Amino acid sequence: MPTRSAYLFLLPALLLYLTFVAIPILQIVYFSFFDWDNGIRGGFVGMDNFARLGGDRVFLAALGHNAIWVILTLAFPLMAGLLLAAILAERSNNTRRWLGAIYFMPRTIPLVVAGIIWGWIYNPLFGLLNYILDGVGLGFMAGAWLAEPSSALLSLNVVGAWTFFGFCVVIFLAAIQSIDPSLYEAAEIDGARWWRRFRDITVPLLKNSTLFLGLYAAIEAMRFFDLIWVTTQGGPGYSTEVLTTHIYKTFFLVGDFGYAAVLSVVLLIIVLSLSSITFWLLKSK
Repeated sequence: MPTRSAYLFLLPALLLYLTFVAIPILQIVYFSFFDWDNGIRGGFVGMDNFARLGGDRVFLAALGHNAIWVILTLAFPLMAGLLLAAILAERSNNTRRWLGAIYFMPRTIPLVVAGIIWGWIYNPLFGLLNYILDGVGLGFMAGAWLAEPSSALLSLNVVGAWTFFGFCVVIFLAAIQSIDPSLYEAAEIDGARWWRRFRDITVPLLKNSTLFLGLYAAIEAMRFFDLIWVTTQGGPGYSTEVLTTHIYKTFFLVGDFGYAAVLSVVLLIIVLSLSSITFWLLKSK
């Protein structure tokens, strides 16, 4: 009887999940096997839509940009967040609370709003970034940050890192505070400097938190859309195109529902694979 009662309590959530997640996923998979013309379903084409992936240069470029986004996210906000959290952990409680709240604040800003704000900052005519560079004598470095293919993707990743950095600090700070203080005290008595304590105690004991944040960042990087769309819409050219913007354009602008469904299935497989790896690794730990 307790088992039946538990299933009854789970039933509303299960119905919502089936309605808004499972059934739409099955519909997308179904759409991918048909030919579509501006929303009108044509004949069954089998795997023909999937065969188009190999010749789609935009898809390959978008997939590469997603991979670059993952690498850059792991390189800066994750590592810098770990280092800063280790420094904050040795400060007073009030300092940790206030600085932790300040660092976390960008995470509370919607990415659409963040994109608009940083679009003003990057503006080549009246942007704050070029103004500061001119003021410190580095005017030769000023440029149209979001309009040049060589700098657009990196400039957008800086915005993404800015919104993710504080989240890493808070997670790492909470994990560090759970470490037994006697370990640091013993190392300090043995003459270990701060860097040695950080390297030999903090980093090894935060492997689970680092793994969680790293795989979480990878999953988020694959699903990124709003920041890129509100700033560059995948441009200039295809220099900031990612899978989500390619799917949006194929579905809403081109009207090729079948191929957009294929792209969505590919994205779903990647995200599910990363999620499965996360679950397996955290469970094994």
